[in-house]
Amino acid sequence: MEYQKSEERIKDYVSRMRAHNMLANLLQEQLWECLITGLQADIHEYLKHVNKDSSDLALASPEMCFQAIIDTGMDVENEKQCEQWMQN
Repeated sequence: MEYQKSEERIKDYVSRMRAHNMLANLLQEQLWECLITGLQADIHEYLKHVNKDSSDLALASPEMCFQAIIDTGMDVENEKQCEQWMQN
């Protein structure tokens, strides 16, 4: 099991998980579970909020799983960056 490091960008986390999955070749459901379990808490919560029925994504292709994680993570990262700019 791999977890997203505290300052790790979402694209780097997904890239690392893609590399691991090339060796592990997980089923989509397993891949999705590993991806969301390893996310930072704020990204995981946002993903649950925007994707009420994430089981559809679990049944999608691995690439769709990776892209859903990237899209959601980028939203959260951009929001954090905007908040930091507003504070400065």
